[in-house]
Amino acid sequence: MFQIALILHLAALVAGGSNSVVMPIVEGRLPGASQAERQALFALANTLSKVGKVAMVILLVTGPVMVWARYGGLADLSVWFWIKMALIVVMLFGIIAGGIAFKRYQSGDAGGLARAGMFGKVTGVAAIGVVVAAVLAFN
Repeated sequence: MFQIALILHLAALVAGGSNSVVMPIVEGRLPGASQAERQALFALANTLSKVGKVAMVILLVTGPVMVWARYGGLADLSVWFWIKMALIVVMLFGIIAGGIAFKRYQSGDAGGLARAGMFGKVTGVAAIGVVVAAVLAFN
């Protein structure tokens, strides 16, 4: 069971993490895009958002499954595990706030794109921290 959860977890990490690479490219092209290009970019962004949401759900389910399968609970986990959990909360905040800001931009709020980008940066830095903390917590 642990190995299946780990495979799903890593696949979700890749799928969700791709947003950290692709979304800044999409957002960077939006201001100068024609109406047709904007529609295509918004469609791409909305698809990436859906993939990211599914990936996050998979991560949030498989993470605890792996912890319980390998460690039997939370009792013996290091401070790095708890740092990882705190950074996941930061990531979730950034993802939700960035998604709201991007939707507002799609609806005509010109400042929404800048806010989405800012929250994207917060999420990206937190994601790097999650990976580092996970390595230190579990190895």
